[in-house]
Amino acid sequence: MHSRILLIYCAALLATPFTSTPATAQLLPQLPFDHPFQQPDKHQAPFTPPQPPHTPPLPQDFAPQQHTLQLRHIFAHGAPGAKTAKVFRRLRVDDETRAQMAQVNLLNQGSSSPGSSFEHTLSDTLFPYPSTLSYGQSESPPRQQRVPDAKEHATVVSMVRMALDCYVDPKRQGWVDIGDEWDVETEIGWLEAGLRGYIFSSEDDKTVVIGIKGTSLKLFGTGGGPTGNNDKLNDNKMFSCCCGKVDRTWWGVCGCYMGGIQCSQQCLVEDAQKDRDESESYYGIGLKVVDAARALYPDADIFLTGHSLGGSVASLLGVTKGYPVFTFQSPGDMLYGKRVGIVKEQLTEADLDELPIWQFGHTADPIYMGTCNGATSTCYTAGYAMEAKCHLGKTCVYDTMKELGWHQNIQAHTIFTFINVVENWASMTEGKGLPEVPECTAQADCQDCSNWEFV
Repeated sequence: MHSRILLIYCAALLATPFTSTPATAQLLPQLPFDHPFQQPDKHQAPFTPPQPPHTPPLPQDFAPQQHTLQLRHIFAHGAPGAKTAKVFRRLRVDDETRAQMAQVNLLNQGSSSPGSSFEHTLSDTLFPYPSTLSYGQSESPPRQQRVPDAKEHATVVSMVRMALDCYVDPKRQGWVDIGDEWDVETEIGWLEAGLRGYIFSSEDDKTVVIGIKGTSLKLFGTGGGPTGNNDKLNDNKMFSCCCGKVDRTWWGVCGCYMGGIQCSQQCLVEDAQKDRDESESYYGIGLKVVDAARALYPDADIFLTGHSLGGSVASLLGVTKGYPVFTFQSPGDMLYGKRVGIVKEQLTEADLDELPIWQFGHTADPIYMGTCNGATSTCYTAGYAMEAKCHLGKTCVYDTMKELGWHQNIQAHTIFTFINVVENWASMTEGKGLPEVPECTAQADCQDCSNWEFV
């Protein structure tokens, strides 16, 4: 078996900034087959989603509103498979905590990006929602829903900076257990492991953004956390074609591989069901975090954001719960969304346009573009099967390769690199007539795993 000496990809990859070179809240309804995760056989009709609800045109007098949000709470849940897997806690963030967190220099990388006050301003617009793509029912009734304005530069900057804020470790006392009590003195490293949800809210508690952070891994000796094996297991389940079984030298993370290029579809959906029902994945944990945030803010409009794996988890949670999502540099999430049963198998461009999900990235990032695979890739060398490339909702792509002469490089996946692109795209492409925010379009013709047979 080949050497796996590099640990490269993580839910929140934070490394030295890249320098370019020129050149389950509600029960699923009964489907027309026995189980919502069981695929119909050839004698049964395929699942047909309900007709979309009537959505009136946008009101003529609607004007975008600005909302100032501040970090108010942090939820932390232990990593699946770890001794602290059931630890679930909440920290109330006060002015003192925000001030302490604002002094953190992430990984001491000396980024030129200014620090955070953990206060952000965003503008909203209206979007016809909920979508009818979900098997389940959305938590909100059919209506015009407020969403962050994906065309407004300052709003996109605020959302990506909230995703960055999720990497700051709040080394504070005062965590409150949710559910069973745990002895914090015996849980060394519990905060660094697992998944965290950062809750930003407006003063009137009517607008909330949940930032999702997954666990970091070490990259070339920098950064990192203690749960690398758990991250790899989740990544290889969510973003691989067949349980991370890339070739005969790889050990799969589930038993669905059938030999050759064949993989059991029934096995894959059953494994995804376990992720959802038994919280055996970051997606399952994320459902708990989102439900806890909703309990704190029952009357709020909730949005989600996240970077890398955290963004993919946020996107899946948004589809499940009916919340708008902004992601940044996230791997393809459509494949896992189909397997876990939250979107239908065949998605048209119109279907994807219905989803209020905006997935931002740039062409020099191989994780976002779905090209970090194959025997010569860094992901392969490190033991990560990053094969998924198709995204739910719409992709908003900064073409750094064409416009700036960048080349694909794993270092281009760092959030510091991307924040620089988002904030300074106009000046970086001055004179080319490009908008500050790229056009967002659905990946209508995208196909994952076309070289596999699912039986």
